[in-house]
Amino acid sequence: MREITVGKNDTNQRMDRFLNKYLPKAPKSLIQKYIRQKKIKLNKKRTKPEDIILEGDKIQFYIYEEVLSKYEEDKKSLILENNLDIIYEDKNIILMNKPAGKLSHAASNEDYGKNLVDEMISYLIQKEDYVPRIEKSFIPAISNRLDRNTSGIIIGCKNKYSLNNMNKAVASGHVEKYYLTIAKGNLKDKKVEVNLERINNRTVVTKEGKESVSDFKNLKYEKGFSLVEVNLITGRTHQIRSHLKSIRHPIIGDGKYGDFETNRTFRNKYGVNRQLLHAYKIILNGFDGELSYLNGKTFISKLPKDFSKVAKDLFGEDYESLYR
Repeated sequence: MREITVGKNDTNQRMDRFLNKYLPKAPKSLIQKYIRQKKIKLNKKRTKPEDIILEGDKIQFYIYEEVLSKYEEDKKSLILENNLDIIYEDKNIILMNKPAGKLSHAASNEDYGKNLVDEMISYLIQKEDYVPRIEKSFIPAISNRLDRNTSGIIIGCKNKYSLNNMNKAVASGHVEKYYLTIAKGNLKDKKVEVNLERINNRTVVTKEGKESVSDFKNLKYEKGFSLVEVNLITGRTHQIRSHLKSIRHPIIGDGKYGDFETNRTFRNKYGVNRQLLHAYKIILNGFDGELSYLNGKTFISKLPKDFSKVAKDLFGEDYESLYR
């Protein structure tokens, strides 16, 4: 028999959902069968899939160890070189500046160890803020994502409580996310509200798509281009890029939604080879209880060198004063 004790990062969730994470290689039907056959118990009593487990509860597995081991996922203690650009950190959250070209999280097995989430986990393991061998189901995670070639602030959460509450705050719109970009033409201040749909790996405006809202503010127009601040109100895939394309102000360097001739000019003159889009500011709100200290906090990251080089040339050396 194996017995485990429910920790603070596993508390207040359904038994079946916990078991699906604790034994991720086991079919859900098999876990349901084990529960029905009383091979899995809660505090030595019969349990049900919908039972809520709490910190301090004990779960008993009347299953051979070799069988349990087959269904467990090996939590690798990933140790990577620490290249994190940390903007802010406390016991609950860590805000990091993601460079362009890096994945937010792994999209396939080949991405293991080559993304921001894995670097964050490695960093937390080295600090002993996260110890894989004693965690039953929780793994530190991020609450927002950026495209590979978009740079800027990513919110990481160190424990289940902060992850759940940060995800709720983001989903409800209490976390304000601001971006900077350089767009073609003289963009007028406007709010874009359209429905977006993913078709053939592109995000396009359709009547059937999901509601999306972005608020655009032109900070300065020079030499045929606009320095634009974006308040991302919803968070659809490629939302800002597709919105700007739809109003004929594509982002400089955007290979998927941008203007070919403009991109070629900036590539030849400045070496720009990605969309100049940077998630530069986050304002946190919507928390109570343990995370209420975060309410009203604002975090800003500097523009990366490729973006800054173009911005200085187009809008002047003091371009940062336009949005600071």
